[in-house]
Amino acid sequence: MYRKRAGLAAASVLVAVPAAAMAGGVAVDHGHGPTVVHDTAYDQIRTQVHAWSSEGTTRVRLMVTGLPPGRTFGAHVHTGTCGSDPLASGGHYQHSTDPSVPLAQREVWLDVTADDEGRGVATTTVPWAFAPGSAGSVVIHALPTNAVTGAAGARLACTTVELGG
Repeated sequence: MYRKRAGLAAASVLVAVPAAAMAGGVAVDHGHGPTVVHDTAYDQIRTQVHAWSSEGTTRVRLMVTGLPPGRTFGAHVHTGTCGSDPLASGGHYQHSTDPSVPLAQREVWLDVTADDEGRGVATTTVPWAFAPGSAGSVVIHALPTNAVTGAAGARLACTTVELGG
């Protein structure tokens, strides 16, 4: 019985960790949603966004359920937070505006392909950290990301998550 109680106490401590935490040089950000659905055909989707930054490197993961099976959707980190107006989330977050750096290396692209049950996961790692207060959401778009322009069609859903604290 003692071990079970000890395990429960440890679990309750883990639950108390705030959504954005800084421990041992690792910044962790979480968002659950979507905060806003811009196309009612997608109001059944659910999202989770997790980001970990440490020593100048950031890993971002998007998990989505409720997508149409077999389709690929573009998803990107955006500068603003979600709002009823699809443009409220701003443009794609760009770590650099230097045109000599390929667009895919300046932005966070999380294109996700839904499996047979409408679930998809995308993870990417970038060699930089978000500037505080400069990235506020992840937007799911209607089309896969165009590798040249970064465009991905209409904004379907948006999850607010403050990245980089």
